[in-house]
Amino acid sequence: MKIQKTELVQKLNKIKGVVPKKTTMPVLQGVLVKEGCLIANNMEMTVKAKLEGAEDECFIIPERAFDLISNLPDGEVDISVTEKNAIAIKADKIKNKYQTMDPEQFPVITEQEEGSELTIEADMLLESMKRVFFAISPQEYNAVMASMCLQADGGTLNFVGLNGRVLAWDKVEYDGRFELLIPRNTVERLKSLGISGAVKIKHNRTGAVFITEDIEIYTRLVEGEFFKYQTMFRELPLHTVVSRMKLLEAMTRAKMCTEEKCPVRFELERGFLNLSLKGKATDYAETIDLQEEMPEAITIGFDARLVLETIKAFDCNNIGVSFGGPKMPMLMEAEDSDFKAIVLPVIIK
Repeated sequence: MKIQKTELVQKLNKIKGVVPKKTTMPVLQGVLVKEGCLIANNMEMTVKAKLEGAEDECFIIPERAFDLISNLPDGEVDISVTEKNAIAIKADKIKNKYQTMDPEQFPVITEQEEGSELTIEADMLLESMKRVFFAISPQEYNAVMASMCLQADGGTLNFVGLNGRVLAWDKVEYDGRFELLIPRNTVERLKSLGISGAVKIKHNRTGAVFITEDIEIYTRLVEGEFFKYQTMFRELPLHTVVSRMKLLEAMTRAKMCTEEKCPVRFELERGFLNLSLKGKATDYAETIDLQEEMPEAITIGFDARLVLETIKAFDCNNIGVSFGGPKMPMLMEAEDSDFKAIVLPVIIK
């Protein structure tokens, strides 16, 4: 296989994050070159990146060769099979030989079984995924919470993340009906691949594949039924509007003053939000102007880190903030989209 180093490195960098660091199948600790694609697989997802000039090739580039390839001089790279389960990499006056694995042992998903499909623009898909990602649990003990719900129903395509303390929901217009639970790791990989253009999503009961012009991402789906999240979003009586940037800056300053896991205290009264965060070595306080007066005063506590992560998920100028009472969740809503989030309160003294 002869290919320009720039193209090889670009495609390799996109998919090498899928290569598992630890596995019971050593053959997976490399990237397969087969049928014009670079292929990485960790048994939860398989990523294929199209590669020009590799249609008739079949071999494995071992993980230990990735750094060498990245540091080769610009120009043509020649990778060839020298003997059984061995490859040689040549570039300019550089040559190195690697022992590798039998490519026939590398498990590859070839075709998605019969199912349904939809098409969505990558920008729209990624924007909604990025908004709700922070709310997907990183803990795998609850597989449903460690997944993003992609659900089509009632003329909308819903993107939902829920980890037990915060719930995030975004939606776009779409006609159809289905529900897919996509593992968190797959969502994270989709966010980082730099996909663009139209994305075709084929899916069935057990798996899904995201297809663009030059890359394919196959993933297993999480079994189970997602939570009835829509019932958790309802109109609350205590409502105001706050500048997203002012709230973000205030929360950032408060968190900078302590490394402790301290709750942040919200005191809302009339046209002001008094923020305070008190730990062993800090006693931070700041007042922010509200854009709408509160109908009545309320004092409530939240996990400071969760509030900060939730604010960062918004990209609008102003956020609508609603409360039902001092022990009820806070509802945050974007002013320019359908994105919204719920943050559970914590006990404060």
